[in-house]
Formats: sequence, structure tokens, C-alpha cells
Amino acid sequence: METLRKALKPMRRWNKGAAAWLTVVTGGALLLTYALGIVFGSPPESRIPKAENGVIDLTEWNWSEEGVVPLDGQWRFDWMNGYDGERSKPTFASTTQEVPKMWEDRMTDQGARLASRGFGVYELKILHRQQSDMMGIRLPNISMSYDLYLDGKLTLSRGHPDVNPKKSVPYQAPATAFFQADDGYTEVRLVVANYDHRQGGIRTSLIMGNSEDIQKLQLRHAAQDFILLGCLLMIGFYHMGLYLLRRKELPNAMFALLCLFVALRMGLLGESAFVQWLDLNWHLSIRLEYFALVMGGWTGMACFRSMYPLEFTMRWYQFSNVSAVLLTAVLIVAEPLQFTSVLLGYQFYILLMCARILFGLVLATHRRREGARLALIGVVGLVVTIINDMLFYNGWWHSVDLLPMGLVFLIVMNSFIISMRFSFTYERVEQMSAQLIEWNSSLEERIEERTEELQRSYLTLEEAKTNLERMEQSRVQLISNISHDLRTPITLLRGYLEALKDDVISEPAHRDKTIRSMLAKVDGLNSLIQDLFDLSVLEAGKVELAREKMTLSWWIDNLREQYGLEMQSKGLVFSCTLTNPSDASAAVNIDIRRMDRVFANLLYNAIRFTPEGGTIRIAMGRSPDGAGVEIQVADSGPGIETADLPYIFDRFYRKDKSRSVASEGSGLGLAIAKEIVELHGGRIDVSNSEEGGSVFRIRLPLAEGESWIVD
Repeated sequence: METLRKALKPMRRWNKGAAAWLTVVTGGALLLTYALGIVFGSPPESRIPKAENGVIDLTEWNWSEEGVVPLDGQWRFDWMNGYDGERSKPTFASTTQEVPKMWEDRMTDQGARLASRGFGVYELKILHRQQSDMMGIRLPNISMSYDLYLDGKLTLSRGHPDVNPKKSVPYQAPATAFFQADDGYTEVRLVVANYDHRQGGIRTSLIMGNSEDIQKLQLRHAAQDFILLGCLLMIGFYHMGLYLLRRKELPNAMFALLCLFVALRMGLLGESAFVQWLDLNWHLSIRLEYFALVMGGWTGMACFRSMYPLEFTMRWYQFSNVSAVLLTAVLIVAEPLQFTSVLLGYQFYILLMCARILFGLVLATHRRREGARLALIGVVGLVVTIINDMLFYNGWWHSVDLLPMGLVFLIVMNSFIISMRFSFTYERVEQMSAQLIEWNSSLEERIEERTEELQRSYLTLEEAKTNLERMEQSRVQLISNISHDLRTPITLLRGYLEALKDDVISEPAHRDKTIRSMLAKVDGLNSLIQDLFDLSVLEAGKVELAREKMTLSWWIDNLREQYGLEMQSKGLVFSCTLTNPSDASAAVNIDIRRMDRVFANLLYNAIRFTPEGGTIRIAMGRSPDGAGVEIQVADSGPGIETADLPYIFDRFYRKDKSRSVASEGSGLGLAIAKEIVELHGGRIDVSNSEEGGSVFRIRLPLAEGESWIVD
């Protein structure tokens, strides 16, 4: 077996390496396909007409064959020089303005420098053939409010632009305007106002085309955003579910929060799905956008620190916490114009966190931490998209928001890391099983040798020999039971993994159900190992009890509250009473947590073997001799066979007709209960009642200073 394991080890390494490279190539291809779709998804730049001095000639553009066209180029632009009050009339300076481009630091023909805040009017005359079909113009997010006039008619509004800052209402969301192009030209007049954001103007292109193509473009953008948004939300909630199932896996919770915060930011930008769905006002949405930006950096640092604590020091984690709190406080107390003006500070925080994460992952990769290489590749892809978005939103780079795609790439890497963990867990369990089998074989050999020596040396001590044989058989049975209880879930796990590997299970719902089943089997193995550990510690007498003084009335109420509803839901009659009302104030010194485990083992055994409509009864009171407390746990089930009663508290005791055969537990519950009771200075036994069913009796000493008044 050891030789076979060594022979297969290189093959396992090759499979893991091949799968890792396959995952990297798949994720990279996904990101590259998205980027190429952006670059090559529109007509070549050289064939697209450009506006000059406020006029764009589209008379030669074939709408049915060439599709939509961006209205880029020089628009005529009137800029308001100033506004002094309600009665003053603003004066305008005329110039041309590149679209798409923000108007900050633009110089007018009169030599005036445009500020980031103000009021401007864009005008463009579109020359085209007369069209019988309806035409459309797709408008992006324009900072910060606008009115669109087509041929002098108000066609579309977002917010309310006004020369008076107090009357202007900001709102940001894409929109589509449809119109009839009966004449040979269309005049576009776009009135834009910005008094609340650090930048004003048009960041991305306006798109014109026939109504069918514009609707397709709108649906494509919406579908793209909703698909990515749905992926982020599903992956976020999936990882949060993994964390709730296993609270020790803190990286899953942090990664879930990272996905959810990026999804929140994406829903506020682009197609502004959350803004339009929830009808958010602009001031709230811009605060949520910046908050999601800050929390994305914080959760990223927290996620990778929880995965690789040795590579990420506590100082950096504390710095990330303090910075996130300070930046969030600024969002709460400052106006949007103030905190958007210091966007570079927020971006510096994100870049600093990214640099520290990259450095930590490089260290983790160098130290051969599990999954570090894939995490590093995923973070590199994410950082590239973060830098792209920073350049884009600062107006330094003409692109689109790629951050969600970068996070999807990171998710692909993280998914493979999770798969690797499952694979490594299965491998470790397999190694443990092999070691147990080897130990079992070795133990059996030693037992046989020792038995032969005893038979030759102590022929006259037949009774001692018989006892020794029984003890050794018990050990063999113990190891056999452990091996069986480990091998059964391992075999199931192997079957599930082979089904996943061979794509037998391909439906997402079936795959998720299979993964949950695998997790349940792993949890069962953990539970068995934990029970063995607890029993070993109890038998060794190394447990320190956290005793508290509890009255019987409080204990009765606690048990009734803890198990009453569950008994009722299973159709059982549950009785939890004192044998005598005068016993209510009596007290015992117990470790309530460990005694709860005793009752859990007893009651769940009773539930398994009590038919619906049956009765489970707990009775507490003084013992017949008045020296302590006697607790009875009785059920109306089939009872326990007389031959099995002496062995019911043995570890892993099983018999074809005994109660433990039907139990799905580890077979250690009653043994653990017995050790806990004896650790409290008490004792536990079992018998069958005359009415049917079994009765477990627990006797515990009174608390110090307590005594019974015997009538």
C-alpha cells in the first residue's frame, strides 16, 4: 500500500498542476474575451464620423448595415460665467468641447477657464438622411443632471439642471431618447449642471442609431451588468453560506463581503440598477458608492490576512481598520462635493491595500502556502482592473468599468482554491485511514503473540486468560468500529468526488447539493474524532469542571424550554417535572454545559426509539435515601433487551437487536454521558420499566450546605 501511494504521488501532483493551469487559462480567457469585446465590439475608429465645430455629418452612414455610431467630437458649448443671485442673469461664454470629456480646466475662446462646478449647454447638429423608422440616442451617466432637447423639444431629463445651484437637483442614471428623424438633420441640445461633484461633463460617448439597434445596445449593457451583478451576489451569498456552515472558515465570510460590496458599487454605477430599482436619491447613492469602495479595500485585506496570517502583520490590519473607519466618517459628515474632491485619498488607500496584499501573497507563494499561487494570480488580475477603473473615473483613460470582471477572475481562482482544500482534506483522511489499518494489523499481531505467551506461561489460570481474551477482543472491536465509521463516509466522499471529476453531476443545483452532502460527511468525521477525543480526556481525568450552583426548578425549566418545541414538532408528549414540589429550591453543583451534553445524548436516543404519539418523561427529585438527587429519563419505546443492559455504556457497543444499531451516532454518546456523570461524583444506570420503554437514572450529590428535610 505504501509503495502504491508513493507511485501515485507524482500523478496527483501532475493532476493538481494541470488543473491549476487550466483554471488560470480559463479565467484569463474570460477576462481577455471581455476586454476584446469592448475594443472590437464597435466599428473601426477610422470609419466613424467625428463632430467638428458642433456639426457631425452622418449622411453617408448606413444605419441598417453599420449599426450605431458614437456622437464623438467637437460640440458647440456655452458656459455660464457666473451667477450672483435670484435676479441676476447669467452670462455665457461660447467655445467648443470634446465629447466625451469632462469640462474641468477647459479654456473658452474668450480665455476663461472652466471650473468643475457650473452650468453648460452642449449643442450638436446631426446631418443625416431622412428616416422613416424611429431613431434613438443612448445617453450615459452624465455629471450631474441634464435636460435633453431634440429639435427644440424637451425629450428627456435626469434630475433638474438650473443656473441657480440651489434649484439644481443632481441625479445620475443612463437613459434612452427616441425621436422621429423626418428632416435631413436633427439638432441636439444638452443642458448640463454640476454643483455637487468634483467633475462635471460627459465621461463616455452618446450613441445614436435606429430604435431597434439602440434597444439591443441597451439590453446588451443591462444584461452584461445584471449577469456580472448576479454572479457577484450568488458567489457572495454562497461563500457566506459556507461560513455559516463552518464558522472557523473566516476567509469565506470576508470573501463574501468583498463580493457583496463590489456588487453594491456596480449596482450604483453603469446601468445604475440599484438607483433605479430602489429609487435612491443621488446624495445617498454617491455615499454608498464610496462606502463600497472603502469596504472593498478593507474586506480584501481582512480576507487574505485570515487566509495567511503569518504574511500579513497585525499592524497592517489595524492600519486598514483605522483608515476604513476614518474614510467612512468623512462620507458621513462631509458633503459629496467635499469627499469626491479627495477621491485620490480613497484611491490611495485602495492602492496601498492592493500593494500590501500583493506583497503578502508573494511571500506566501515563496513559502509554499496552500493556494497562495492561485490567489496571487487572481489578485494581480483584480489589481489591473482596479488601476483601469481609477484612470477611467479620473478622466485620464477612455475605457469602461472592468472591476467586476477582475473580481470574477479572482472568484475563479478562489473557487479552485476551495476545490484544492477539499482534495487535500480527502487525501489527509485517506492517509489517516491507511495508518489506522496499519496500526490495526500491527496491534492484532502483537495481541496474538502476547496471547500465545500467556497460554504457555499461565495454563492453570484459565479465568485470567479468558478475561484477557475478552479485553483484547474489545480492543479489536474498538479499532474495527473506528475503521468502519471512518471508511464508510470516506467511500461516499470518494464517490461524490469521482462524480464531480467525471462531470456526472453537472447541474448547478445538483452539484451544490452534492457539495453540501460532502460537507456533512466531513462534519460527521469531525464529530466522531471529537467524541473520541472528549472520551479520552474524560477517562484520563484531565477535565476541569466549571461548576455552578443550580436549583432543580431552574434546571427543570431550562430543559423544558430547550427541548419542548422539538419534542412537540416530532409528535411526542414531553413531560419535565419535579417528583415533589418541595424539591424546587434544592440545588446541585454542576457544570451545566457538560450536563447538557448528558441530557442531549439521553433525549435524542429516546427520540429515535419512541414512536409518534409516545411519551418522554424527565423527573427530578430527592433520592429515596435523601442523600442526593435522582433524575429519571424514561420513554415509551420498545426498551432494551436484558442481555444488552450490562454493556449499554460501553464504547462502540453494538448488537443486532440493541438500540445502538439503529442509531446513526458514533456509538460513544452513552459512554461520554457515564464519564461526565461520574466526574460529578454521581452514577448512572439503566433498566426497563414494567409499562414498556427504558428508564435511565442519574444520581448526583447535593450542593455543599444543602440538606434534605425528610418528612
